[in-house]
Amino acid sequence: MMACQGCGRKESWGRPEKTRRDRGSLLEVQGSFQRTCHFLLLLTQFSFPFFPARGKEPLHEAQRETWEGTDAMGRAGVGRRPCAGAGQAGEVSGGVISLQIILFSESGFAGQKREIWGDIADATSWELSHTISIRVVRGGWVMYEKPRFHGRKCVLAEGDVEINNPWTAYGKDGEVPENAPFLIGSFKRVVRDYRIPEISLFTEENGEGTKVRFMDSSEDTRVRGKPLKASSIIVHSGLWLIYSKPFFDDDPYVLEPGGYPNLKAWGAKDPSVCSMSMLKPLSYPSPLHVFPVSLQAVIYEKAWFQGHSCEVNRDIYALKKKENSQGPVMSTVGSLRILGGCWVGYEKEGFRGHQYLLEEGEYHDWAQWGGYSDELMSLRLIRTDFSDPALVLYEAMDFQDGPSVELSEALPDVELAGYGITTQSIHVLSGVWVAYENTDFSGEQYILEKGVYRNCEDWGASAGRISSVQPVLQVGEHSLHFVSRIQLFSGPDYLGDHISFEDNQVSLPEAFAPQSCRVHGGSWILYDGREFEGEQHVLSDGEYPSLTAMGCGSSTAIRSLQKVPIFFSEPWIFLHGLECFEGKEIELTSEVRSLQAEGFNNHVLSVRVKGGIWVLCEHSNFRGRQWLLDCTEITNWLTYSGLQHIGSLYPIRQRRIYFRIKNAELQFFLSVPDDIEDMKAGRVVVSDLSDQSSSIWYYEEGLIKNQAAPTMSLQVIGLAGKGAKVVLWAESRVPRQTWRIDSFGRICSQMFEDMILDVKGGRLYDRDHAILWDVAEERPTQIWDIQVL
Repeated sequence: MMACQGCGRKESWGRPEKTRRDRGSLLEVQGSFQRTCHFLLLLTQFSFPFFPARGKEPLHEAQRETWEGTDAMGRAGVGRRPCAGAGQAGEVSGGVISLQIILFSESGFAGQKREIWGDIADATSWELSHTISIRVVRGGWVMYEKPRFHGRKCVLAEGDVEINNPWTAYGKDGEVPENAPFLIGSFKRVVRDYRIPEISLFTEENGEGTKVRFMDSSEDTRVRGKPLKASSIIVHSGLWLIYSKPFFDDDPYVLEPGGYPNLKAWGAKDPSVCSMSMLKPLSYPSPLHVFPVSLQAVIYEKAWFQGHSCEVNRDIYALKKKENSQGPVMSTVGSLRILGGCWVGYEKEGFRGHQYLLEEGEYHDWAQWGGYSDELMSLRLIRTDFSDPALVLYEAMDFQDGPSVELSEALPDVELAGYGITTQSIHVLSGVWVAYENTDFSGEQYILEKGVYRNCEDWGASAGRISSVQPVLQVGEHSLHFVSRIQLFSGPDYLGDHISFEDNQVSLPEAFAPQSCRVHGGSWILYDGREFEGEQHVLSDGEYPSLTAMGCGSSTAIRSLQKVPIFFSEPWIFLHGLECFEGKEIELTSEVRSLQAEGFNNHVLSVRVKGGIWVLCEHSNFRGRQWLLDCTEITNWLTYSGLQHIGSLYPIRQRRIYFRIKNAELQFFLSVPDDIEDMKAGRVVVSDLSDQSSSIWYYEEGLIKNQAAPTMSLQVIGLAGKGAKVVLWAESRVPRQTWRIDSFGRICSQMFEDMILDVKGGRLYDRDHAILWDVAEERPTQIWDIQVL
């Protein structure tokens, strides 16, 4: 832990790489992948934790080219801005761009709020108190004392922090001025670079003379006690701190990617360089995916969004060739706007060559997306579910015996997990990952989606070197939140106008006739009549480029929409050969593409759904008319549907949904201790929401599980009589104890018939414990409110 002077805030750091012990120190941190922050300020003249660093702005790109050559190209991070017309349900919408910095004019995240998406050249007009609050949502940033990125600097990393005015920390007499307002000159996003951090020092000006190259920090660069002499510097990539004394002593100069042709360019008078370090944690924030309102990219022929442009909402195999007499044809790609979704750009056509992860934002030239050149020949949309990321790295090809490591969060160096840098096969269990050749999320990158990669060629590499990995995390909607959204397009292949909805629509606009759609999250029912009348067309999470793909006829007009409700029960259905559930019985728990092909007689006259939500189809292979049924009983299928048979049927698959379980009578939440994973069994109680317990649950294959203990589930221990305690126990225990939640809010045991979840009550010490009890109307504590996140 590190206590910061001036605000009293304690910082929880990852493993420290180097720590200076005296004045003007820099604590360089190799950031833990679990840390939530943080804030780093570099000292210049005084020993004060919030003092900014010295150093001047590098030359403009056009100025550098005359002497530094093409190898000094630094790759800037993605500058983002809000997109006009951020979509609300029912509006024709553009993309939603995630925030970068939120600055509050007062401490405690109070006062006037400012949202910052890109560089701010002059912030001197902002009225701020002595102490301000900053929330860095995305990336690493530099705050300057003066406008146009001059003067002393403060370096900010992701997280929340409160800062006292660092520029006036000490007066001329060493006294701390009271209540001096905070003054900010300008803001700049720190360069993000996907290559290995690299810096070159030259003994003469303008890149002449002897060249010394560094790709890592060095606490002492002296040779036989003599310092290195640097009259000019090229920062190829990364953010570097240059010291005139060894062991990171004295005040550092902060150098961003660019060319520094002489000492004056970085504000130095002495060419001596005795130590240097790079700020890797600030340069490589975890990739983020904003829950998309519109999956769309705009490609421009020239840099800075100039020249011919075209909109893209699907995979492009070759940007320079027209596909199937449609699609864009671009001779070059100079800049990009990603308005929605997460995309992968490729150096070559056919999704080959160098890979570039393209998050939502603006890329004004090829350096902005981390390009090795201006070649971008193909583009692909990532359609994988981003939740619950997990993958396994294998040292051997094709998952053969040998060392392996399973990961569920970012790892800046795989050797920290006791695993080597050689990876010959990868199994992505869930989510989307980015693997890097070098540590600290640098070097060549490879985008990995759910599936198996049996050798390094499968993920686009020529050698099996993986040194760091991190998942792409979903933001915008909280990663635990369930959102179901449908996008309707007026043309096929997602072309034309589009409308997005998150709620039921009893009537679509008269002039809007959907021809294609995308479903994100849950499932939807499309009706060819208003107010949910007419034939049903059930669509699950996916893409439907035409009416035929949607299961509709070519002349079908969709007039209303309805979300498939959330359910908490395992699929279970009975089909009977006679009315009123008599005659032959067929019991099913999974889909059947053809009842006849499976050896059943498809003659059906009554249906009972006991679990899940089912879609019953007129013909085999899920063709023909459809009927959506939740837990219900239909005594006469002929009267209900007009048919005496069922061709095929399938249960709706529901992605993992997180929720809280609130007792309707007591107004307390079902929860377990946060340290439950360290125990064999855990108490399940009702309590207020607190930091010491976990009250977030999810439903998985009939099991009710807590987020804090994914390998345990809700179970009854001992005799299952009235008052039996309900606890969390290892899910591997047999027989499996499954549950369902009915429409009345009762949590029913599937193993112990007519027994449901209750709260013990009374005055004893265990009165708040969850128990099993018979269904009893006189016990209102048996009713629960399921609050979906």
